Amino acid sequence: MFLLKKWLGSLLLPLPLLLTLSLIGVIFIMLRRHRRGLVLLLFALLSLTLLSTRPVANALLHPLESRYPPYRAPVDREPPDDIIVLGAAVAADPALPLVSQLSQAGLARIAEGVRLAHLYPRARLILTGYSGGEAMTSAELYGEVAQVLGIAPERLLRLPEPKDTAEEARLVRPLIAGRRAILVTSASHMPRSMALFEAEGVYPVAAPTGHLAKETQAGLPLYSYLPQARYLWRSEQAWHEYLGRAWLRLRDAF
Repeated sequence: MFLLKKWLGSLLLPLPLLLTLSLIGVIFIMLRRHRRGLVLLLFALLSLTLLSTRPVANALLHPLESRYPPYRAPVDREPPDDIIVLGAAVAADPALPLVSQLSQAGLARIAEGVRLAHLYPRARLILTGYSGGEAMTSAELYGEVAQVLGIAPERLLRLPEPKDTAEEARLVRPLIAGRRAILVTSASHMPRSMALFEAEGVYPVAAPTGHLAKETQAGLPLYSYLPQARYLWRSEQAWHEYLGRAWLRLRDAF
């Protein structure tokens, strides 16, 4: 079931989906259904172009990333017992530095987790995430990075089994039940993560990180609005989250 979800999710991302539509358009043209084929080709090309621009990518990400504000240490609240850092993709190559083996999302997540661990020296650091076919799991790499950055090993609890956020929420739930916890994950991923944890009956405080929809106060040159691969990647991150939320609604409906 997990592999099926991953496969379908990958097919429904903008680039493979729109390339598939383009191919279907070409086939229609070859079959002399020119109008239908041209419509598909133009739609796919225009969509791909728009998704590769900064305004569209940021417009897709902003509703997700602005749902929860950045974490600020409250002066009127008891310190947390646990800090949970959700897993992200890894490339466990021992020839690389530790931080280079983490994805951009993973690096942002563990950096925020370590920051909070230093802020709350009595809190336990719960690290999650499986290997995805790599030699080390996300949880194990997180633990190595955390220790290098000054976190004592006895404060670390690694959970290398969960393959997705739903499994992470299920496995973490009994560990934080009745305890104060902070949840660290990417800002765009936070709404879906909080929904899954709350569905398990636990209510951690959100600490989003790794924001992508960044705007500058200074004016941007016109060329920054041209289509670029990095903006398409940002659109894909948002698209992935919207697909995930749609899957949750569909699952809950049945």
